[in-house]
Amino acid sequence: MVSIVILASGFSRRMNKDKLLLKYKDLPLIEWTIKNAAKSKAGEIIVVYRDERVKEIATKYKAKCIFNPNAHLGQSEGIKLGLREIELKDGVMFLPGDMPLFKGEDIDRLIDEYEREKKIIIPTCLFEFRSPIIFPFRFSEKFFDLQGDRGGKTFLKDFSHSIKEVHFKDVKIFQDVDVEKDLKDLDKRIVLIKGAGDIASGVALRLKRCGFKIIMTEIERPSVIRRRVAFASCVYEKSIKVEDTEGILVEKLTDIERAWREDKIPVLIDENLSVLNHLNVDVLVDAVLAKKNLGTKIDMAPITIGLGPGFEAGVDVNAVVETNRGHYLGRVYLKGRAEENTGIPGDVLGYREERVIRSPKGGKVKLIKDIGDYVKKGDEILYVDDVLVTASIDGVIRGLIMDGYEVYENMKIGDIDPRGNKDHCYTVSDKALAVAGGVLEAIFMLGGF
Repeated sequence: MVSIVILASGFSRRMNKDKLLLKYKDLPLIEWTIKNAAKSKAGEIIVVYRDERVKEIATKYKAKCIFNPNAHLGQSEGIKLGLREIELKDGVMFLPGDMPLFKGEDIDRLIDEYEREKKIIIPTCLFEFRSPIIFPFRFSEKFFDLQGDRGGKTFLKDFSHSIKEVHFKDVKIFQDVDVEKDLKDLDKRIVLIKGAGDIASGVALRLKRCGFKIIMTEIERPSVIRRRVAFASCVYEKSIKVEDTEGILVEKLTDIERAWREDKIPVLIDENLSVLNHLNVDVLVDAVLAKKNLGTKIDMAPITIGLGPGFEAGVDVNAVVETNRGHYLGRVYLKGRAEENTGIPGDVLGYREERVIRSPKGGKVKLIKDIGDYVKKGDEILYVDDVLVTASIDGVIRGLIMDGYEVYENMKIGDIDPRGNKDHCYTVSDKALAVAGGVLEAIFMLGGF
């Protein structure tokens, strides 16, 4: 059987107060950890403590309590104390006291695997080793050589032949609390947005500001038009700041959490959403705006939302948000479809097709002007190979495809804003924010918060 040693005698130096006694949903953090352990299949629970209030909590759950007089020497002292008090001498799980979301059933997955294998059992998520780890008691002598804040991960490489990994897709259960922000982040939902163009980026920006953790995906060479307000630009520039939020290109899944810790939006090149094979998300938003469904299914996440035409609410996705300019822009449909694509650009000061820049042929783009430049009708904007493209109206260039991009004939490659406000080139559009409001409404309507 497995014994659980809960390490609860640290000093929370980064917090500057005892984090284990901070309240999360009306209970101290440490109580959630002990309570979850008590619901598991563990044969015994040992709590190594420093504060008497932790002991009082632990006794409510009939845990064995061991005072750590040498807590100032680091977590290794708590590990040694716990090992000395173990009676079962079979498997030992070292459970940090600040993991309130690691529930009894999660603990049991590890215990069940240990009972089958009798090896070192390590939970993994996003290709990283996590805690808590179960060690066979026969390895206990190694722990008595530890000093300071070193733990069992120190010598895992010595026993690589005796390791069994257990893969988890729910990254949230491994959250611990080191600073005040971590406590606030415990309840944040994860939203995966497919596509990182300007509309998708408006959705990401609004949801992040409302407390969601965001992941965005893109194709290898996206045709980004509104480059200054689209996180898709990360694919080419590695990072971009849209208004007050920075997005960064992450090449490995292990870097997603790093981006979150830095308060940034991670952008993955992942056309087929393979990230879902390794990570559970709470909400999936298909924001590709392809005018058709490219493979999104209603069961890919607890809540799925499609933007614009191509989706049927209740069939392909849980909800559809209207993207067509006009009276219904941003409206949420829980049944049926958004308006069909008309192929006619939205009206801005009476201009529709005239404000759109299209490629006259297939070829490579060579820019003369760029986003934010003012133009008059007839001004040179770019070449496609040797064919010159000029402005059809006066205004400011709000969007323009990147220099060197290979385009096809009649492809939209830019737009001119006749209102002439340069600031609009660098801020999320009214349309994007309206659609984002619809996404937020849909999430609340479908119980995602």
